[in-house]
Amino acid sequence: MDIGLFTALLDKGNRRGHPILAALLYAFCPAAARWWLAGADPVIPFDPLWQALEDLVSGSTLKETLCSYGFESLVDVAQTYVDQVDTWRDRHPGIDAPELLPTFPGGRIEMSRRFGHRAGIRKFGGRWENFFAYVRAWAFLVRDWEAAMRFPKHPQLSLVRLALTLKGIRRPAYFPAWCWMSQIKGARRVAIGLIGTQDQLRLGLARQAGPDGDKPWPSTPEVWALDGVSGTADHFDDRLPEDMLPGVVEALADAAQKGPHPPLKALVGADQCNCCGFRGQCLTDKGEISLLCLSWSDNAHSRLL
Repeated sequence: MDIGLFTALLDKGNRRGHPILAALLYAFCPAAARWWLAGADPVIPFDPLWQALEDLVSGSTLKETLCSYGFESLVDVAQTYVDQVDTWRDRHPGIDAPELLPTFPGGRIEMSRRFGHRAGIRKFGGRWENFFAYVRAWAFLVRDWEAAMRFPKHPQLSLVRLALTLKGIRRPAYFPAWCWMSQIKGARRVAIGLIGTQDQLRLGLARQAGPDGDKPWPSTPEVWALDGVSGTADHFDDRLPEDMLPGVVEALADAAQKGPHPPLKALVGADQCNCCGFRGQCLTDKGEISLLCLSWSDNAHSRLL
């Protein structure tokens, strides 16, 4: 899921039509850029990974957080799942996230244990699989990312607000990201993590972004693309030169304004759209591509809402 991008679109500090956000959204899906520029706001879908990270940095324990959601009687189920994943990983060294293999025996809950948790599971997007995804994110994904980034000691994790800037654009665009910071021999190491499949534009903008506020980074930050499924982390190595960023943003922002706006995600398959904040604009209640979405060649998109 691209929770970071949809969250940025709803940030009150960002104006609609900001060229950096328009460019990022067009790169994500031209149809989504069309809806946003026409006045639609994204509906952020529930993401167990993002929710787990927000809860984790609050300082509560996993048990305390599960109880706050109404899962007091399922804490033992969560602990059993964690133990099963640990055991399975020990049996399958060298395989990233072996608990995702179809042969993994854990991650199941008896129907009899589900009764009485309707309110709690509704907070988890109404899907029981999100319960285990949430526990896995809390107990394993953060640990996997830290291991991949090779911190010598446990870093401090926080949610930060990046200020994306470019020459010629007066106001920054604010974008949420996860930040690891650790003190190493008198210096601070900073690692910015963006979750999901990241394009070179977003990674390049994050590489030169500063934190929101007056204080700069204590050191030049690293930028990592974090896989929210496997738990792997890839370091961004500046494959898109910084001097190309303004031209790329300008071209994509112009395309976002003028079109065309093909629903690329939907054309790949409607399943690609289920986690999109603009799903309601592109798909019908039956999950089919809407006629409005297919009218992507009409540049007068402001008349379609």
